[in-house]
Amino acid sequence: MLNELIAKTTLTLSNVSWSSWSAELSGELVASVLLICFVGLSNLENRFPKISRPVRQTSLSYQTNISLFVFNSLLISVFSVSTLFIIAEHYSSNGLLNGISNPALKAILAFLAVDLLLYFWHKACHRVDCLWIFHRVHHNDPYLNVSTAFRLHFMEIIATNTLKALLIVILGIDKMLVLSIETAVTLFIMFHHTNISFKYERMLGYVMIVPFLHRVHHSTERSEHDSNYGAMLSVWDRLFGTLLEVEPKRIGIKGNSPQDVYNLIKFGFNLERPAHVQSVNLDMMIAEAAYYKAEKRNFYPGNDLRDWLEAKADIVRIYEKKTHPGQTVADYFKVMPLNFQQIFRQQSLKGFMPANFLWH
Repeated sequence: MLNELIAKTTLTLSNVSWSSWSAELSGELVASVLLICFVGLSNLENRFPKISRPVRQTSLSYQTNISLFVFNSLLISVFSVSTLFIIAEHYSSNGLLNGISNPALKAILAFLAVDLLLYFWHKACHRVDCLWIFHRVHHNDPYLNVSTAFRLHFMEIIATNTLKALLIVILGIDKMLVLSIETAVTLFIMFHHTNISFKYERMLGYVMIVPFLHRVHHSTERSEHDSNYGAMLSVWDRLFGTLLEVEPKRIGIKGNSPQDVYNLIKFGFNLERPAHVQSVNLDMMIAEAAYYKAEKRNFYPGNDLRDWLEAKADIVRIYEKKTHPGQTVADYFKVMPLNFQQIFRQQSLKGFMPANFLWH
């Protein structure tokens, strides 16, 4: 979010001929305000951190996140990605909101529409695997701080921009209103990533996303981080039942993941899971359990399928107790189970010999 707005108001603005000098001045002003707010929030979390960490760890996080921001900004500029500001300038005269004459009401509806879009998009990034592989780059920061707002894979930025551009065209949001909303969204995102706590924070959380609410969203536990998707308002999480108010034990994602810019970019495209997780194969465990069931009956033929199904039921029953609500046994192991019918056919061809049963 911060990447796209800063890039829009600095790199892109300098290369585009705007319709008015005031619009360019507004963009530069927004960039300056965001920079000042970033420095201010950074200073607050250094002086009054919610979670105390060694300076070296925080410095490493800042260095990686800012470097990723610079890379994303340059890449977006090189590929001439259309900014939301430019789109709004060309399409603001049409759209659903143009039938509303009250500018205040129009602004409120546009604000709510953008925030609701970001809520559902954020939720999709957690629920859809092909979106999560990019979004997990943002989540793998183990030292949550204001600079984590920069930690975004460029593919996620492009996808988010595309969705917001479509919304701007559909609603016909004015360019200055777009700039105002983008500024507000960016400030909120920087704020709720800040490593601070303050008086009345929980009370404020009834209305907006605060650091306390967003911290649990960065938990390593899936049952915790699949919650609190709001960008600005917490009302969407309360309305759709995704609000969670707990203090996470750990921040980041499970398993080993890179913490440098180059490998973070690769990490966003990498469909493979960490090696220590890949070594756990649910079907291999079922095969071994079925083998021992067959061994007990001296490998008497005719019960191979029953042994497999009973072994599978036993293992699922055991590991279902370890999963979180809404998580399957396959999710627990983070592997995609092999197709049972395929395995069964393979074993049928081999006659279900004990040695082969373990090495399907």
